[in-house]
Amino acid sequence: MTQFVGTHFGKLDRKGRISVPAIFRAELEAAATNQLVFRLAHTHPCIEARSRPVFQQIVDSIQALPHFSEERELLEATLISGSEMLKLDGEGRLVLPAEMIEDCALGEQVGFLGKGDRFEIWNEEAARAHVADAKKRARELRLTVAATPLNTTPRGVS
Repeated sequence: MTQFVGTHFGKLDRKGRISVPAIFRAELEAAATNQLVFRLAHTHPCIEARSRPVFQQIVDSIQALPHFSEERELLEATLISGSEMLKLDGEGRLVLPAEMIEDCALGEQVGFLGKGDRFEIWNEEAARAHVADAKKRARELRLTVAATPLNTTPRGVS
């Protein structure tokens, strides 16, 4: 499974090309894939990118919902229909769809935010503001993460 971490900055050229950060490309290489699924986020003004295997997990979850249910229909239209599968070229670049660039107001400078199983592409100023706001809110809320025990086998059970 891919683990995209860190905040990185790059450029978007006039043709809509970006160079995916080397550390993210290394994760894709370790996962034996160069295909990414891109979609407009429905919660923030950014583009989400996931490896194909991670995106497939989302598709599988949606397809487990009852056929013809409103929830399934909404998720299919939002998450699946609005996605684009793109492949990195030999130099780690790809061309973003023009509609996505426009919807996210991406300029020449972009930010890549690693978020574990995905990364997001933001307008650089918006990315910096988002990270700063998230840090501030996490401090105010004193957020914590529960520790996961290394050994989950109860004592006395083999």
